[in-house]
Amino acid sequence: MDSNHLHPSYHAAVPTGPYTARAPSPPYIHVPPPTNLPNRPLTPDVPADPSNSGRRAGDEPLMTIHPSPFAPHITGLAPADVLAITDDGAPQSARDTSSQWVYEGRRRAQSVLSYLYLGPSSAVRDREFLVREGITMVLCARDARFAAAAAAAAHGGMLVMGVTRAVEGLGIAVEGIDVADGRELVAAFAVAAGKVNAHLLAVSRAQQLHRQQQNGTTEPASHRRGRVLVVCETGNDRSAAVVAAYLMTMYGLDTVQAVQFMQLKRFCVALGDEFKFQLQAYGDILQAKGDVVAQQATLQQGQQQSLYQPQAQTQGQHLGQQAQQQQPWQQMPQGGGGGKRRIEQTMDEEADNGQNPMEVEMDAERYAGRGFAPFVDRD
Repeated sequence: MDSNHLHPSYHAAVPTGPYTARAPSPPYIHVPPPTNLPNRPLTPDVPADPSNSGRRAGDEPLMTIHPSPFAPHITGLAPADVLAITDDGAPQSARDTSSQWVYEGRRRAQSVLSYLYLGPSSAVRDREFLVREGITMVLCARDARFAAAAAAAAHGGMLVMGVTRAVEGLGIAVEGIDVADGRELVAAFAVAAGKVNAHLLAVSRAQQLHRQQQNGTTEPASHRRGRVLVVCETGNDRSAAVVAAYLMTMYGLDTVQAVQFMQLKRFCVALGDEFKFQLQAYGDILQAKGDVVAQQATLQQGQQQSLYQPQAQTQGQHLGQQAQQQQPWQQMPQGGGGGKRRIEQTMDEEADNGQNPMEVEMDAERYAGRGFAPFVDRD
């Protein structure tokens, strides 16, 4: 190239690295060993104690999770239904059993929650295990690339058909879910959670109906809760991603916390980067839904408080003073919480009270903490 046609900056700066034409890679999602204190709910609002840096072994739970208060709004279920699904909201604990793990455990299914199991499809051949654990449904996470062939085959494909034959005569339901490796995976997470919850509710309601028909004479100990086993060929990738997404949906965990909890239960789980990226995208959707619910609750609380304002001011005076203190975008009619935020609301710094709850840096966040400079000055 002729030096006379070079950009003027070429003579003042030099690149610090080679040029590449490929698309930038997403950041790696690191899943460190869990270090949370025992019996403390591990949620995004309760950080782990930094002083507890070692992994715990023994009978003390390393992680304890509770159903998310946003689960009814995210799933569209009634709070009573969420309680029925989650064993009346009982906490779920996980202990560090890595020192006790054996290689043969890969071929067996493990209990991730008291009502949700994870394992390979070969685990359904152990009929004694299915009966002992009270499994009522097997959810098969099959590869979506074989969905077309599976639709043409009997019982939804080889995986579902093989599981159906294995559990024949046990009264266990079999469902299938197509899990892709791309963007369709996020939609599959919600479908899988819906299938699990629908089955658990059906079993619970059937038990309640049976007790009513028996005039309440059925012993509580005989109440049979639904239990779901999620399987794929290995029990370590597609089915594990489905279980992790369920933990995020019902227990409010983020991607790292869900994988940590699951690996404490099934040590051999090894999710690839693609599954982690899709779980993170799914978690962002759940977080957005939770933010909308929280905003609606705040608006409703503010409306209820306004009903109990002192009568020293008339309603017109109160509204007039409130309008003077608000920004123009705040005076606009507020709907049911479903409207999009305006840019003025997004960038509002709330200088009057010194608070900045949003702290949105917009596009500049992508460059925060980056020490790499693409060009340096020539000496």
